[in-house]
Amino acid sequence: MELRKNKRVGKVLLIVEGDRHSVVAVVNTKTSNISSVDEKEYLDAIFENLIEQYDFDINNAAIYYLFDRDPESNTDIKFIFNMIDKLKNSRENDDNMRGGMLLLSYPAIEAYEISNFVDRSFGMQARLGSELKNYINTNAKIISMNKINEDSIIHAGLELTEFMDELGVKIDLDDFSDTNRAVFIEEERNFRKHNTFKILSLLSCMLMDLGILC
Repeated sequence: MELRKNKRVGKVLLIVEGDRHSVVAVVNTKTSNISSVDEKEYLDAIFENLIEQYDFDINNAAIYYLFDRDPESNTDIKFIFNMIDKLKNSRENDDNMRGGMLLLSYPAIEAYEISNFVDRSFGMQARLGSELKNYINTNAKIISMNKINEDSIIHAGLELTEFMDELGVKIDLDDFSDTNRAVFIEEERNFRKHNTFKILSLLSCMLMDLGILC
């Protein structure tokens, strides 16, 4: 696996200094709850602002929805399954739905930070993001956002692929729904049994989809 640091990614909806051919926007949903994805009027207003204020080409952007699988706020399993089925491609989805890929972290985005530095991090268990934050703080000499580099990003990607291999799941970035669903089912099974999730973030799939990590 390698990191293509100079890869042009086009328009990405997640604005940072960098290659003039690449524009990345990060916007917030109303709440941390995954149901915010379904708030069409709110998201349309954001998209309109990006178009008018920044000349951001929404229709040709890769869009990623990054959410935590927080058991205290994201409790509607049926809704999550529905979003997994709908948000399966970063640029184009079925039924004229705007492109967008749903990427979950179990139980929180801090799982990605941990996967940059810890071997077989997916073998660890946690219920809440606060537990991951405590783990990171306790191991600050090893795990830190400012220590993330090319090697650690590759490490996180390999952690993800190793998890997928052991689960027997193929990472299909053209139609991510099957991949996403298989991981979600496994994590929910683990949660029902142990009341914890296997520490895992699908954020590396965004880097793979953009051709930055391959």
